[in-house]
Amino acid sequence: PKRPYHTDDLISGLKINKKEKAKFARLIQPNGPTHRYWMVFDLDRTDAGMHWDNVGAPAPNLIARNPANGHAHLLYLLQTPVRTAIDGKTAPLRYAAAIEAGLRNRLGADRGYSGLICKNPINSHWIVTQWQADPYTLDELADYV
Repeated sequence: PKRPYHTDDLISGLKINKKEKAKFARLIQPNGPTHRYWMVFDLDRTDAGMHWDNVGAPAPNLIARNPANGHAHLLYLLQTPVRTAIDGKTAPLRYAAAIEAGLRNRLGADRGYSGLICKNPINSHWIVTQWQADPYTLDELADYV
């Protein structure tokens, strides 16, 4: 987003700034208010970096892993963003939500995670791995659920 939510510490709360400043934060908003570019899953397990492979899920585009405990956010980039604004069509929204729910179940990801902010892959605090360079279509992700 042009003005994403971000923070270095959740206890101090979220801030909103231009992306040029926000991009340095540990945690950042991956999607804006009108479009969904990323599906993000929160895995609170020590083997989160490779768990996707063990359960037969698609390779994430990026994994941002906490060096202290191994917990990670798995990020899947969508080739065509889904419009989430009030004028967005319901069919793509429902299709994306069904795929997200299926992947969340397959991954055993945190059901309470809202996806508003995620570990910022360009912040050096996290261990970041790129597994898949190309973005996914919703149909490609649907093949895994």
